[in-house]
Amino acid sequence: MLIKLADTLAITIDYLLTGNPMEDNPLANNRLFKRFRAVEHFDDDDQEAIIKRIDAMIAKQKMQSVLQPFDDAVSV
Repeated sequence: MLIKLADTLAITIDYLLTGNPMEDNPLANNRLFKRFRAVEHFDDDDQEAIIKRIDAMIAKQKMQSVLQPFDDAVSV
């Protein structure tokens, strides 16, 4: 039951039991976490380029979610 509860709440079992977040992997997506750990070793310019790319993707996703209801209303 703990596994199902943790999955439903998107938290770890450790957090359920102790109230302390797991420090080793703060991201639910392990593949993403491994990539961020690798990027930590990049030089500052490369890290900045990655941050800008991520920011652009986040902005795009936000715009799409804002415009989606408008697009749905127009097609009706």
